[in-house]
Amino acid sequence: MKGTRGVLVGGGPAPGFNGVINAVTVAARAQGWKVLGIPKGFSMLMKGDVSEVKELTLADVDGIEQTGGSIVFTSRAKPMKDEASLANVVASIQKLGITDLVTIGGDDTATSAMAIAKKVGIHIRVAHVPKTIDNDLPLPKGASTFGFEQARGPGAQIVAEP
Repeated sequence: MKGTRGVLVGGGPAPGFNGVINAVTVAARAQGWKVLGIPKGFSMLMKGDVSEVKELTLADVDGIEQTGGSIVFTSRAKPMKDEASLANVVASIQKLGITDLVTIGGDDTATSAMAIAKKVGIHIRVAHVPKTIDNDLPLPKGASTFGFEQARGPGAQIVAEP
């Protein structure tokens, strides 16, 4: 086993979560990684609760990219709201043996992931997948997040209908 990759979703709902969870899991498992699905964003980790964290297998993610929602759910919880919450998240990640953390969310989730990486130090790598239907992340010109594109298309079609 190469290491343990954790995946969590933060912020409000947007299309495409399960597609990212599927891709992360399939790619990591193909390389010999263990993958943990962290439920409800940072909310449970902020309490030091890892009881619902589940190892994701290929069977768990098979076909989920075609379904809405998130198999690990999401939360708007922000671990940076106080030092104790951030410390609990760091301790939980260390307890789980996570060496790589993949976060899916908007600017608050990205900022939280960066703070966690700084606290844990060289013992963890963090990758953030930008998601927001507001398209308010500082991405390269012309780039948009997957949540924005999936929300904009149907919205524009509904408005254009007679």
